[in-house]
Amino acid sequence: MNIWLNLILHYLNKYNYMFRIAFLLNISVLLAHLSNAQTKYWITFKDKDTSGYELSQSISQETIQKRKLLEIPLYQVSDVPLNHKYLREISSIGINILHKSKWLNSVSAYLNSEQLAQLKDKFFVQEIVPINSKVRITSCNEEVNPTSVHTALAQMQSHFFSDQNLTGKGINIGVIDAGFFRAHLEKNLEHLFKEFRILAQRDFQNPERKDIITKSETNGDGHGKSVLEKICGYDADLRVQYGMAVNANFYIARTENGNKENRGEEDKWIEAVEWMDSLGVRLISTSLGYSTKMDDPLDNYKLEEMNGSTTKISKAAQLAVDNKGIFLVVSAGNEGASAWKIISSPADTRGALSVGATREYTLDRIGYSSIGPEFLPYLKPEVSCFSPNGTSFSAPAVTGFVACLMQKKPSIKNTDLKKVIEQSAHLYPYGNNFIGYGVPQADRALVLLENPTQTFKNTIIKKVRGKKIKFKLPENTPNHGIIFHKKNETIVVKQQEVNIIKRKLKLRRQTNVTHTTLSVGSIVVEFIWK
Repeated sequence: MNIWLNLILHYLNKYNYMFRIAFLLNISVLLAHLSNAQTKYWITFKDKDTSGYELSQSISQETIQKRKLLEIPLYQVSDVPLNHKYLREISSIGINILHKSKWLNSVSAYLNSEQLAQLKDKFFVQEIVPINSKVRITSCNEEVNPTSVHTALAQMQSHFFSDQNLTGKGINIGVIDAGFFRAHLEKNLEHLFKEFRILAQRDFQNPERKDIITKSETNGDGHGKSVLEKICGYDADLRVQYGMAVNANFYIARTENGNKENRGEEDKWIEAVEWMDSLGVRLISTSLGYSTKMDDPLDNYKLEEMNGSTTKISKAAQLAVDNKGIFLVVSAGNEGASAWKIISSPADTRGALSVGATREYTLDRIGYSSIGPEFLPYLKPEVSCFSPNGTSFSAPAVTGFVACLMQKKPSIKNTDLKKVIEQSAHLYPYGNNFIGYGVPQADRALVLLENPTQTFKNTIIKKVRGKKIKFKLPENTPNHGIIFHKKNETIVVKQQEVNIIKRKLKLRRQTNVTHTTLSVGSIVVEFIWK
């Protein structure tokens, strides 16, 4: 510190007396601020007080009905409120509690070094961990008879849903995002407001604010509007459909500060999920993910922590899936072309449906789309679809797909529904960590809803001895396809486009590759190198 002060004083000698005084005053204020700097933490308690707990006072009738439908236990300790004695004791030492999580039995707060030391001595405190404060961003009578649809919908064969009038009717969808400013003025969303389909809204960044639609707080408050459009957008005049769940209802939450690019806080996200569950919401779409860029670099998440069980947000997400009957759709992330490359939390959660992004016609991974880590014992992402500008828009497109299947078979368990979506995708069962099982297909999904053991005769397995093969494809095979070269059954080393001449493919084994997947038209061929 003395070295820096000497350097500052050395250069200040070049300026006049008044300038030096003003500069030093500013420096002293800055140093004082830094000495009292606070970090945001999760404070987790050891237990709860369950005496006198009444179920009906903690969760709504809608939540109770959802649990009964899905045969989920009604009584859960995670629903019990936080211990008020612990909250009072924390407040008594001057700590301002910011957010509370019943599920995690935790609160968030900014702590200085003295407060941190005091809390560590409290008998009821289980752990204190820093919070990642940076985020990367992602009854109606509407007759849906579109003349054209968004590319992602065309990829997923949405017309099979339209043929059965599946439009998400009766499904409540929660959307957690940056903001929904001017959604009421968006032509493709006007049916939501005519039909009063926004059932509730909350701002977890600024709880004082009651309107996150007609009023803006930051320049980035419009992202959620675009997300809604990808879930349920429909232009009745032009008969153009942008999202599949045209007739769904919505609960919307703002948890991200749009003034700063890709910024949010995971404690607010967790609080928003708990709020939606308390209202009986079953399907939640979120385009937020947490990985790096902590205020203190020492607190950054590490690549190996994207394992579905380390971060608080992934723990909350898995609890939502396992215990609360929530189907969670999460964008995989947009780090595929960066040094980070892999998905972030909560897309790493085993139970969440993580969605990547493909190119428009070739259905291979678009460059920015995050890939699944090699160290995970399960496949991520699970599915993908087209989005030219972020997985934050491919995830809501798939959310609409999920809503239509829920409408078709409301009683289906979420784990079974997730399997249906995976098995309906165009690469199944030969998924990979680039695009998962590929793009979900509505026609297959509808068949699988009724017969989960149904198989589709579009896959070929070819075991190859040696380093190359000439392979003849079936009649009417297109002349252009995509190849995924893999080091094992799922981990891609390289993807490439391939031309097929007169139904004949010449394929050479790549270095360190054990499996190669060819996707051409509706045909999928898995080459296993011996």
